Amino acid sequence: MALVDGELTNIFTKPRIRRSRTPHALEPSLSEYPSCALPTMTVRELCADVLAHSLDLVVIAGAEGLDTRIHRPRIQKPGLALAGFLEYVHPGRIQILGRSEFNFLEERAPGERARIVSQLCRQGISCLLLTNGHVPHPEMLAEAESQRVPLLTTARPTSEVIDVLTRLLAERLAPRTVQHGVLMDVYGVGVFLLGDSGIGKSECALELVSRGHRLVSDDVVEIKRVGDQLIGTGPELTRYHMELRGLGIINVKDLFGVAAVRQTKFVDQVIRLDPWKPGKSYDLLGLDDQRCEILGMELPYLELPVGPGRNLTVLIEVAARNHLLKRQGFHPARELARRVGGERSEPDGSGESGVLTPESRNESDDGGA
Repeated sequence: MALVDGELTNIFTKPRIRRSRTPHALEPSLSEYPSCALPTMTVRELCADVLAHSLDLVVIAGAEGLDTRIHRPRIQKPGLALAGFLEYVHPGRIQILGRSEFNFLEERAPGERARIVSQLCRQGISCLLLTNGHVPHPEMLAEAESQRVPLLTTARPTSEVIDVLTRLLAERLAPRTVQHGVLMDVYGVGVFLLGDSGIGKSECALELVSRGHRLVSDDVVEIKRVGDQLIGTGPELTRYHMELRGLGIINVKDLFGVAAVRQTKFVDQVIRLDPWKPGKSYDLLGLDDQRCEILGMELPYLELPVGPGRNLTVLIEVAARNHLLKRQGFHPARELARRVGGERSEPDGSGESGVLTPESRNESDDGGA
């Protein structure tokens, strides 16, 4: 939801789910949404970031290029590039000049030093960062100024700078997408509810909140990938709010207290609420775990049919508990299938099934008579 002309309106688009042609090989993909984006940040924003304040970054040249964007979360030390191997320079990255790089340039003649720095600045880099309090050479200042490449300096050691910037960029430049759904914390499991508009996701989430679970976001969920984890949250404007047909907008935090909401949650499981369709084949055993892809990460996926008399809240709670069991290595459906398969096998190893069919049961009864 967003404020348009003073009114709350929906801003999401209907999801596109990719399904397999075979009914038992469902493979939905949420990574194809048009809202998926790879964010960037400028060098100016980097210098003003809270996490970067501990580095005491100072701009000493190339201030006209502070609006240059950083596209890649990984930083680079251009050791080989200084030696002439420019193909190893990755555009859009921060270039760290540590003790070894500075000493290499220190040993070069001023003209050669200017040529090396000039070639490096022409590779589309975001900025140059001198560590350990090194004082830049005049040629470096002149080339950074003329080519509008920000030249930063810090007194912090290289290892600390790399650690802080890696964590900062991994958070700020994480791939992200905006999805239509509801994100809940159910027994510590981040459950992402999907479904068509009006299927009852918000009502189901409200009942989960009343049963002691926690709301993360309703209607619009912002998901970003940090490492091998998906982190979901809600837009700051509509955070902790919920839209209920016939009731309007409510604030879950004000109604149920701070224990009923949380700001972020790892996304662990995806559940789609699907209208009950007569004749459609639904999974009755759960032997084959279905998967859903979001931002390149595969998550467990369930499809719950919505129909009269079905208590979806209890089903979602059981799904979350079952997910916790599976994470601990216990798969109830497969365990039952293993036990049933063991009982069917004959102890003499003949390979014939030990399960009685109606016909064999009748023959046994006749023979016993």
